[in-house]
Amino acid sequence: MSLAELPPALRNVGAGKRRWVLITVLWTNFGVWLDSAKTSLLTPYWAGDLGLDAAQIADVSSAYLLGYFPTLFVAGFLADRIGPKKMLIICLTGVTVMGFTMAAVQTYNEMYVRNLIFGIFFGFLWAPCQRMLAVWFPVFDTPRVTALWVGSQMITAIVAPLIALPIAINIDWRWSFVVISLIGLPALFLLIFKTSDVPSRLKGISQAEVELINFGRSEEAQAKLPTREILAFFKRPSIIAMCIAAGLATTPTWLIGTWSSYGVITLGGVDGNMFTYVAPLASLIPVAYTFLHGKAVNTIFKGRLKPPMLLGVGIAALGYLLAAVLDVPWFLWLLFISAFGFMSNPLFWGSLNTYWVRAARPEATGTLNGIAAGLQVAFGYVLVKVSAEWLDPNKQGLGQISTIWLVGAAVFAAAAIPVLFVKEPKSDGKDLPTGPAAGAAVH
Repeated sequence: MSLAELPPALRNVGAGKRRWVLITVLWTNFGVWLDSAKTSLLTPYWAGDLGLDAAQIADVSSAYLLGYFPTLFVAGFLADRIGPKKMLIICLTGVTVMGFTMAAVQTYNEMYVRNLIFGIFFGFLWAPCQRMLAVWFPVFDTPRVTALWVGSQMITAIVAPLIALPIAINIDWRWSFVVISLIGLPALFLLIFKTSDVPSRLKGISQAEVELINFGRSEEAQAKLPTREILAFFKRPSIIAMCIAAGLATTPTWLIGTWSSYGVITLGGVDGNMFTYVAPLASLIPVAYTFLHGKAVNTIFKGRLKPPMLLGVGIAALGYLLAAVLDVPWFLWLLFISAFGFMSNPLFWGSLNTYWVRAARPEATGTLNGIAAGLQVAFGYVLVKVSAEWLDPNKQGLGQISTIWLVGAAVFAAAAIPVLFVKEPKSDGKDLPTGPAAGAAVH
């Protein structure tokens, strides 16, 4: 059956059973990343309350990355072997419980251990989400749903300050953790009752929707992929190169969480209430673009994936460089590191899942994304861990952390090198909608 012959009502990305799968994945991703975002956002408050210095702040902030990156490698493989549903249930349950435990944290050691365990559960999020989207949506829709997934992560930069900071300022920073942990609970119900590891196994799904999901694929996605087939993909130089690129591409954004609020509030002396409302504005541009990225790939970039990836790291490198070398007001400084820096997320990671689908196959996206994300977080751990050494107390205000952004700009630039050398994955035309279905697929 051709795409044009399928029921028009099914062609919309949010039609049929896919609607609940998409809502579930986005809600799960949003809830977990919101839990992570408020930890970084509240750095001045928990650090001040616990009496931590800059080195201890870096240690605590990097602790969850230390727990996060090893789990990412394992989670990707497990998502391809046993399916993503169980992995996401474990992730959301663990993250929620760890959010509640923050109410009891009183010391540096307790904060460190809590963040480390949180990171372990956090690691079960990334690759299973990507695996779920890859097998539940036709290839021509993967840029859009992946970008929406990235958007559900990035929008936490807008939401977190509006929820977490007022509670921290007016009540106590610990209560911010408890309140935000409640937000992800409904997603647990949706994961259990509204999703399955492969579409054909979900009760009530129509055959027409299954055919639409499999459009452009040689065969229906398997629930489990043999280990030998997964390992075979790593014999390809392009796969290795793109994993390295992904490991570098958004790594410097971890520095934003650790040092942006610390820089503005602690070093810059800006009132926390003011930061509450300005911080979300700095993230509006990348968040707004995120929801347009799928259409941009299919139209502006003509289905090509390398150009948006290169553009993403280029914009981010420029923003960090400007923040490092220019003496500007704090809100412009925040715009450079947040608006410019976070553009790497939708442009690079919003394209990567489609790259894996084209270069390999949907069932391998769990492992490939797990390896890529694991490298990214491993590099991020090192970057955040040593970043405290780059503070210069001889400078004033935000100038004390200028070196951090210079290093970040260099890492962004380095990510472009392997992307330049890999080949654009071929599209046989089946993964890009044409004719009457084209508009329906991307609207």
